[in-house]
Amino acid sequence: MKHSKLVALTLAFFAFVSFQVFADDLFDLDGGAAGPEDPTATEAAPAEEAGAPAAEAPQTDAPKTAQLDVNASAADLESEQELRDLNIEKKKQIKVVQKKDFTKDKRFELGIDIGFACGDWEDLLAVGIRAAYHFNEYIALQVRFLYGAVSWENETLKQAKEADAYVAKSNLMLTAGASAVFTPLYGKLSVFGDFIPKYDLNASVGVYYYRTVADGEGVDKMNNNDIAFQVGFAPRIFLGKNASLSLNFDWFIMKDKRPKQEGGSSAYLKSDFLFTINASMFLPFAK
Repeated sequence: MKHSKLVALTLAFFAFVSFQVFADDLFDLDGGAAGPEDPTATEAAPAEEAGAPAAEAPQTDAPKTAQLDVNASAADLESEQELRDLNIEKKKQIKVVQKKDFTKDKRFELGIDIGFACGDWEDLLAVGIRAAYHFNEYIALQVRFLYGAVSWENETLKQAKEADAYVAKSNLMLTAGASAVFTPLYGKLSVFGDFIPKYDLNASVGVYYYRTVADGEGVDKMNNNDIAFQVGFAPRIFLGKNASLSLNFDWFIMKDKRPKQEGGSSAYLKSDFLFTINASMFLPFAK
């Protein structure tokens, strides 16, 4: 084992010395006198012995190579390495900060909604349409119409029926109204590094006409027409320059009536949460 280590150290030492000699020959391009094998030296020797005047060295156009500055060479290598390191990861970072190429200013927006409302006793599938006009990048006026298409019992209502409890429920039938939309935040996302969509976050406040259908076990249905106040927010992703996809979270608050089991009705403060997915396009189309 000791002998093998000694042999390895010896080989490493000779390799280092050989590299040093090779490096000196490589970089010392100007230094050193001509050796005995230099043809210039062998031809000049007889002339000097005979006392003849020394011939002038021939003029050549080849420039002399200066002694390389090791520090400058190392700096150049580092610069080249940094350029090589401009790889896919850095290109992705540059791509994220692209110049904004989408605008909503003075454009109309038309879209369709589909989602569901979470009620006290029943959940509801809702569909609808919307239209908006964007005064600038930050403020828009929006009108919406939503219709409660299909309702189904949730787990709470099923448990109440199993306990033979009387339940007075009130579900969205339709709603329509207007809201002011504010866009305080705008940005860009990197999806798997290659897709860079633009997004914004919208907040809205509005007033809506709200119709509900209230009923209970063994009583007649009631149609209620109320005014609801709406607040919501919606993150939106732009699909190119003329389309977008958004998730809408809206709360509707209104006074509602529900039938009593013994007859008559009672008033409630109703709050419905509505979640919808919206796909919309912008007019006029941008190139």
